[in-house]
Amino acid sequence: MKYKVLLAYCFLSCFYGQLSAQEAVKPKTTTFKIQLDYLSDYVYNGRVDSIKYPYQITTASVNFANGIYVNFGADYLLTEGEKRFDFFQLDLGYEFDIDKKWSGSVYGTKFFYSSQSALLNGNISSDFGGTLSYDAGFVELSNTLDVFFASKADIQYNLGFEKSFSSEKDDSKISFTPGLYGNFSSLNFYESEVTRRLRPKNQALKNPPVVNVLSTTKTNQQGVRFMSLELSLPISYENKYFGLNIYPAYTIPYNAITTTTTIKNIATNKIINTINSTPYSERNLKNRWYLQAGVFIKF
Repeated sequence: MKYKVLLAYCFLSCFYGQLSAQEAVKPKTTTFKIQLDYLSDYVYNGRVDSIKYPYQITTASVNFANGIYVNFGADYLLTEGEKRFDFFQLDLGYEFDIDKKWSGSVYGTKFFYSSQSALLNGNISSDFGGTLSYDAGFVELSNTLDVFFASKADIQYNLGFEKSFSSEKDDSKISFTPGLYGNFSSLNFYESEVTRRLRPKNQALKNPPVVNVLSTTKTNQQGVRFMSLELSLPISYENKYFGLNIYPAYTIPYNAITTTTTIKNIATNKIINTINSTPYSERNLKNRWYLQAGVFIKF
Protein backbone atom coordinates (compact mmCIF):
# COMPACT_ATOMS: atom_id res chain seq x y z
CA MET A 1 0.00 0.00 0.00
CA LYS A 2 2.84 2.40 0.84
CA TYR A 3 4.28 1.86 -2.66
CA LYS A 4 0.97 2.87 -4.25
CA VAL A 5 0.82 6.06 -2.18
CA LEU A 6 4.42 6.93 -3.10
CA LEU A 7 3.80 6.30 -6.81
CA ALA A 8 0.64 8.40 -6.83
CA TYR A 9 2.44 11.27 -5.07
CA CYS A 10 5.33 11.25 -7.55
CA PHE A 11 3.03 11.13 -10.57
CA LEU A 12 0.97 14.07 -9.33
CA SER A 13 4.17 15.97 -8.55
CA CYS A 14 5.43 15.44 -12.11
CA PHE A 15 2.09 16.54 -13.57
CA TYR A 16 1.85 19.64 -11.35
CA GLY A 17 5.45 20.57 -12.14
CA GLN A 18 4.77 20.43 -15.87
CA LEU A 19 1.76 22.74 -15.55
CA SER A 20 3.62 25.19 -13.30
CA ALA A 21 6.60 25.44 -15.62
CA GLN A 22 4.98 26.86 -18.75
CA GLU A 23 6.40 30.33 -18.11
CA ALA A 24 9.67 29.11 -16.61
CA VAL A 25 11.25 27.28 -19.54
CA LYS A 26 14.73 28.61 -20.19
CA PRO A 27 15.57 29.66 -23.75
CA LYS A 28 17.38 26.95 -25.70
CA THR A 29 18.83 26.52 -29.16
CA THR A 30 17.25 23.97 -31.51
CA THR A 31 19.77 21.19 -32.18
CA PHE A 32 19.93 18.01 -34.25
CA LYS A 33 22.07 15.12 -32.99
CA ILE A 34 23.20 11.74 -34.32
CA GLN A 35 24.60 9.33 -31.72
CA LEU A 36 26.22 5.89 -32.01
CA ASP A 37 26.43 3.71 -28.88
CA TYR A 38 27.68 0.29 -27.88
CA LEU A 39 25.81 -1.51 -25.07
CA SER A 40 27.67 -4.50 -23.58
CA ASP A 41 24.49 -6.27 -22.34
CA TYR A 42 20.78 -5.45 -22.15
CA VAL A 43 19.61 -4.97 -18.54
CA TYR A 44 16.01 -4.39 -17.48
CA ASN A 45 15.04 -3.91 -13.82
CA GLY A 46 18.36 -5.50 -12.85
CA ARG A 47 17.58 -8.57 -14.96
CA VAL A 48 19.65 -10.01 -17.78
CA ASP A 49 18.99 -13.03 -19.94
CA SER A 50 21.08 -16.18 -19.62
CA ILE A 51 22.32 -15.30 -23.12
CA LYS A 52 24.27 -12.06 -23.45
CA TYR A 53 22.56 -9.38 -25.57
CA PRO A 54 24.98 -6.63 -26.67
CA TYR A 55 23.67 -3.90 -28.99
CA GLN A 56 24.85 -1.23 -31.36
CA ILE A 57 22.42 1.66 -30.98
CA THR A 58 21.88 4.48 -33.47
CA THR A 59 19.83 7.46 -32.30
CA ALA A 60 18.68 10.56 -34.20
CA SER A 61 17.40 13.40 -32.01
CA VAL A 62 15.90 16.84 -32.46
CA ASN A 63 15.71 19.19 -29.45
CA PHE A 64 13.60 22.24 -30.13
CA ALA A 65 14.13 25.64 -28.52
CA ASN A 66 10.84 25.41 -26.59
CA GLY A 67 11.85 22.21 -24.74
CA ILE A 68 10.13 19.68 -27.02
CA TYR A 69 12.28 16.81 -28.27
CA VAL A 70 11.93 13.87 -30.66
CA ASN A 71 14.20 10.79 -30.67
CA PHE A 72 14.29 7.80 -32.99
CA GLY A 73 16.46 4.84 -31.99
CA ALA A 74 17.44 1.65 -33.83
CA ASP A 75 18.94 -1.18 -31.76
CA TYR A 76 20.99 -3.76 -33.67
CA LEU A 77 21.60 -7.04 -31.81
CA LEU A 78 25.23 -8.22 -31.93
CA THR A 79 24.80 -11.71 -30.45
CA GLU A 80 26.53 -14.28 -32.65
CA GLY A 81 24.00 -16.17 -34.76
CA GLU A 82 21.20 -13.70 -33.96
CA LYS A 83 22.43 -10.48 -35.56
CA ARG A 84 19.48 -8.30 -36.57
CA PHE A 85 17.66 -5.03 -35.87
CA ASP A 86 15.96 -6.23 -32.69
CA PHE A 87 13.79 -3.22 -31.89
CA PHE A 88 13.15 0.44 -32.67
CA GLN A 89 11.72 3.18 -30.50
CA LEU A 90 10.23 6.62 -31.08
CA ASP A 91 10.20 9.17 -28.25
CA LEU A 92 8.32 12.44 -27.98
CA GLY A 93 8.82 14.58 -24.88
CA TYR A 94 8.92 17.99 -23.25
CA GLU A 95 11.59 19.19 -20.82
CA PHE A 96 11.00 22.10 -18.47
CA ASP A 97 12.53 24.08 -15.61
CA ILE A 98 10.36 25.26 -12.74
CA ASP A 99 13.06 27.32 -11.00
CA LYS A 100 16.78 27.02 -10.27
CA LYS A 101 16.28 23.86 -8.22
CA TRP A 102 13.30 22.05 -9.77
CA SER A 103 13.19 20.59 -13.29
CA GLY A 104 11.42 17.77 -15.06
CA SER A 105 9.96 16.28 -18.21
CA VAL A 106 6.96 14.40 -19.61
CA TYR A 107 7.28 11.95 -22.48
CA GLY A 108 5.79 9.11 -24.46
CA THR A 109 7.52 6.23 -26.26
CA LYS A 110 6.38 3.77 -28.90
CA PHE A 111 8.30 0.47 -29.29
CA PHE A 112 8.61 -1.68 -32.41
CA TYR A 113 10.06 -5.18 -31.86
CA SER A 114 11.33 -7.84 -34.22
CA SER A 115 9.17 -10.98 -34.18
CA GLN A 116 12.34 -12.83 -33.07
CA SER A 117 13.08 -10.53 -30.13
CA ALA A 118 13.48 -12.32 -26.79
CA LEU A 119 13.87 -9.31 -24.50
CA LEU A 120 12.31 -9.52 -21.03
CA ASN A 121 10.28 -6.39 -21.82
CA GLY A 122 9.59 -7.39 -25.43
CA ASN A 123 5.80 -7.34 -25.05
CA ILE A 124 5.66 -3.67 -24.04
CA SER A 125 4.17 -1.64 -26.88
CA SER A 126 4.33 1.90 -25.46
CA ASP A 127 5.22 3.99 -22.44
CA PHE A 128 4.02 7.23 -20.88
CA GLY A 129 6.01 8.84 -18.09
CA GLY A 130 7.47 11.84 -16.37
CA THR A 131 10.46 12.96 -14.31
CA LEU A 132 10.86 15.46 -11.51
CA SER A 133 14.27 16.44 -10.11
CA TYR A 134 15.34 18.60 -7.19
CA ASP A 135 18.85 20.00 -6.86
CA ALA A 136 19.68 20.32 -3.15
CA GLY A 137 23.23 21.45 -3.86
CA PHE A 138 25.11 18.59 -2.23
CA VAL A 139 22.95 16.01 -4.07
CA GLU A 140 20.24 15.90 -6.73
CA LEU A 141 17.11 13.85 -6.09
CA SER A 142 15.45 12.39 -9.19
CA ASN A 143 12.02 10.77 -9.53
CA THR A 144 10.84 8.92 -12.63
CA LEU A 145 7.40 7.37 -13.01
CA ASP A 146 6.39 5.29 -16.05
CA VAL A 147 3.28 3.44 -17.13
CA PHE A 148 4.13 0.69 -19.64
CA PHE A 149 1.39 -0.73 -21.84
CA ALA A 150 1.17 -4.35 -22.98
CA SER A 151 -1.57 -6.98 -22.52
CA LYS A 152 -1.67 -5.54 -18.97
CA ALA A 153 -0.25 -2.21 -17.85
CA ASP A 154 2.78 -1.93 -15.58
CA ILE A 155 3.81 0.85 -13.20
CA GLN A 156 7.50 1.51 -12.71
CA TYR A 157 9.13 4.02 -10.36
CA ASN A 158 12.80 5.00 -10.17
CA LEU A 159 14.28 6.95 -7.24
CA GLY A 160 17.78 8.29 -7.70
CA PHE A 161 20.47 10.22 -5.85
CA GLU A 162 23.22 11.78 -7.94
CA LYS A 163 25.80 14.54 -7.93
CA SER A 164 27.30 16.21 -10.98
CA PHE A 165 30.85 17.53 -11.09
CA SER A 166 31.73 19.52 -14.20
CA SER A 167 34.34 21.79 -15.72
CA GLU A 168 33.70 24.20 -18.59
CA LYS A 169 36.05 26.10 -20.85
CA ASP A 170 34.77 28.12 -23.81
CA ASP A 171 32.35 25.77 -25.65
CA SER A 172 33.72 22.59 -24.05
CA LYS A 173 32.36 20.80 -21.00
CA ILE A 174 33.43 17.64 -19.20
CA SER A 175 31.25 16.15 -16.45
CA PHE A 176 31.24 13.24 -14.03
CA THR A 177 27.92 12.27 -12.41
CA PRO A 178 27.99 9.35 -9.96
CA GLY A 179 24.52 8.12 -9.04
CA LEU A 180 22.64 5.54 -7.01
CA TYR A 181 19.18 4.42 -8.22
CA GLY A 182 16.45 2.14 -6.90
CA ASN A 183 13.90 0.57 -9.27
CA PHE A 184 10.36 -0.48 -8.34
CA SER A 185 7.96 -2.19 -10.74
CA SER A 186 4.83 -4.29 -11.06
CA LEU A 187 5.36 -7.63 -12.81
CA ASN A 188 2.91 -7.95 -15.68
CA PHE A 189 5.71 -7.47 -18.24
CA TYR A 190 7.48 -10.55 -16.88
CA GLU A 191 4.39 -12.72 -16.82
CA SER A 192 3.51 -11.94 -20.45
CA GLU A 193 7.08 -12.54 -21.66
CA VAL A 194 7.41 -15.94 -19.96
CA THR A 195 4.03 -16.88 -21.43
CA ARG A 196 5.26 -15.94 -24.90
CA ARG A 197 8.46 -17.94 -24.53
CA LEU A 198 6.59 -21.06 -23.40
CA ARG A 199 3.95 -20.84 -26.14
CA PRO A 200 4.16 -23.83 -28.50
CA LYS A 201 5.69 -22.86 -31.83
CA ASN A 202 2.67 -24.05 -33.80
CA GLN A 203 0.56 -21.39 -32.06
CA ALA A 204 2.58 -18.74 -33.91
CA LEU A 205 1.58 -20.08 -37.34
CA LYS A 206 -1.07 -18.34 -39.41
CA ASN A 207 -3.07 -21.59 -39.61
CA PRO A 208 -2.09 -23.60 -36.52
CA PRO A 209 -3.33 -27.15 -36.12
CA VAL A 210 -6.10 -27.77 -33.61
CA VAL A 211 -4.76 -28.39 -30.11
CA ASN A 212 -6.68 -29.55 -27.08
CA VAL A 213 -4.52 -28.02 -24.34
CA LEU A 214 -4.07 -24.47 -23.06
CA SER A 215 -1.14 -23.26 -20.97
CA THR A 216 -1.40 -20.22 -18.67
CA THR A 217 1.56 -18.64 -16.87
CA LYS A 218 1.25 -16.51 -13.74
CA THR A 219 3.78 -14.81 -11.49
CA ASN A 220 3.65 -15.93 -7.86
CA GLN A 221 4.22 -12.35 -6.66
CA GLN A 222 1.75 -9.50 -6.87
CA GLY A 223 1.87 -5.71 -6.78
CA VAL A 224 4.81 -3.33 -7.03
CA ARG A 225 8.13 -4.77 -5.87
CA PHE A 226 11.65 -3.48 -5.32
CA MET A 227 13.52 -4.84 -8.34
CA SER A 228 17.09 -3.56 -8.35
CA LEU A 229 19.70 -1.17 -7.05
CA GLU A 230 22.11 0.39 -9.53
CA LEU A 231 25.33 2.34 -9.11
CA SER A 232 26.52 4.29 -12.16
CA LEU A 233 29.60 6.40 -12.87
CA PRO A 234 28.94 8.24 -16.17
CA ILE A 235 31.56 10.51 -17.72
CA SER A 236 30.81 12.81 -20.66
CA TYR A 237 32.54 15.39 -22.80
CA GLU A 238 31.02 17.71 -25.37
CA ASN A 239 31.73 20.86 -27.29
CA LYS A 240 29.71 22.83 -29.80
CA TYR A 241 29.65 20.07 -32.44
CA PHE A 242 30.88 16.83 -30.92
CA GLY A 243 30.61 14.72 -27.77
CA LEU A 244 31.28 11.37 -26.20
CA ASN A 245 30.01 9.56 -23.12
CA ILE A 246 30.87 6.48 -21.10
CA TYR A 247 28.28 4.92 -18.77
CA PRO A 248 29.63 2.08 -16.61
CA ALA A 249 27.08 0.66 -14.17
CA TYR A 250 26.80 -2.06 -11.54
CA THR A 251 23.32 -3.51 -10.98
CA ILE A 252 22.12 -5.60 -8.05
CA PRO A 253 18.81 -7.48 -8.61
CA TYR A 254 16.39 -8.17 -5.74
CA ASN A 255 13.21 -10.18 -5.16
CA ALA A 256 13.41 -13.09 -7.58
CA ILE A 257 10.28 -13.48 -9.70
CA THR A 258 8.89 -17.02 -9.78
CA THR A 259 6.27 -18.22 -12.25
CA THR A 260 3.89 -21.17 -12.39
CA THR A 261 2.48 -22.55 -15.63
CA THR A 262 -0.81 -24.45 -15.59
CA ILE A 263 -1.74 -26.75 -18.49
CA LYS A 264 -5.45 -27.45 -18.97
CA ASN A 265 -7.48 -29.71 -21.22
CA ILE A 266 -9.69 -27.32 -23.19
CA ALA A 267 -12.50 -29.81 -23.68
CA THR A 268 -12.85 -30.81 -20.02
CA ASN A 269 -11.33 -27.67 -18.44
CA LYS A 270 -9.33 -29.95 -16.15
CA ILE A 271 -5.75 -29.27 -15.10
CA ILE A 272 -3.34 -31.71 -16.72
CA ASN A 273 -0.15 -30.47 -15.14
CA THR A 274 1.30 -27.60 -13.10
CA ILE A 275 4.98 -26.77 -13.46
CA ASN A 276 7.49 -24.32 -12.05
CA SER A 277 8.32 -22.28 -15.18
CA THR A 278 10.72 -19.81 -13.52
CA PRO A 279 13.51 -19.13 -16.05
CA TYR A 280 17.09 -20.11 -15.20
CA SER A 281 18.24 -16.48 -15.20
CA GLU A 282 15.67 -15.61 -12.50
CA ARG A 283 16.53 -18.65 -10.37
CA ASN A 284 20.17 -17.58 -10.49
CA LEU A 285 20.12 -13.82 -10.04
CA LYS A 286 23.57 -12.26 -10.21
CA ASN A 287 25.04 -8.82 -9.79
CA ARG A 288 26.29 -7.49 -13.12
CA TRP A 289 28.57 -4.86 -14.57
CA TYR A 290 27.54 -3.42 -17.90
CA LEU A 291 28.78 -0.58 -20.06
CA GLN A 292 27.29 1.81 -22.57
CA ALA A 293 29.64 4.07 -24.52
CA GLY A 294 28.98 6.36 -27.46
CA VAL A 295 29.90 9.33 -29.58
CA PHE A 296 27.69 11.98 -31.17
CA ILE A 297 27.72 14.95 -33.48
CA LYS A 298 25.26 17.82 -33.27
CA PHE A 299 24.24 20.69 -35.51
